[in-house]
Amino acid sequence: MMQMTTQRRARTLAALAAALLALGTAQAAEPPPSNYWGAHLGANTLRDWDARVDFGFGTPFGGRAELQRGLHGGLMAGRQSGHGRYELEYERGQIRVQRLSLGTLSQQVDATGHYDALFANAYRLDRMGENIETFAGGGIGWGRVKLPQLNVGTTCACFGPAEKSGFAWQLRAGVAYRLADDSRIALQYTWLNLPKPERDAAPSVQYERRRFGAITLGYIRPF
Repeated sequence: MMQMTTQRRARTLAALAAALLALGTAQAAEPPPSNYWGAHLGANTLRDWDARVDFGFGTPFGGRAELQRGLHGGLMAGRQSGHGRYELEYERGQIRVQRLSLGTLSQQVDATGHYDALFANAYRLDRMGENIETFAGGGIGWGRVKLPQLNVGTTCACFGPAEKSGFAWQLRAGVAYRLADDSRIALQYTWLNLPKPERDAAPSVQYERRRFGAITLGYIRPF
């Protein structure tokens, strides 16, 4: 009986030693903290933007700007440590207007606005293999949306110019592939919330607050 107890203790100690060794190996394999810079480029998913146009008659008219997908990109710099990544990011994108509608009026146009945003981001990183990692997180910051003068027909300067700056936030998730020199390429999806542009002069215009996505391909390099 004593011999069996001793054997069980020996097996328990051996299992504990193996677990500690595996934990130490995993910790040793964890990359050290590093600073990085990066960039990403792709397209947003903006397809329309509703607005309320007020000519001063008491009842605003419902309007809509139909859009094409525009370019979306960003530059970032930050620090990665363990399972966390923290960065500052500047983003910019296009708002490509192809048609305006106001009540029963509809007019094809060709105009481009833009948006800018500055975010402080934080992500959770998880390894899926030796060279693949996933990341998910978000950021808060400041954004600005600017739309040009948009006319319906030759006489109705009904939309814009409109702009607004204010609080903005984003959510992001993606997957990254680690290259030989420890740099990474990443495919990511971003969900943005930006201020709603407006115009106070007559006719006044108030666009709705928009949330939309962007799909981009990025490059991240340590320094």
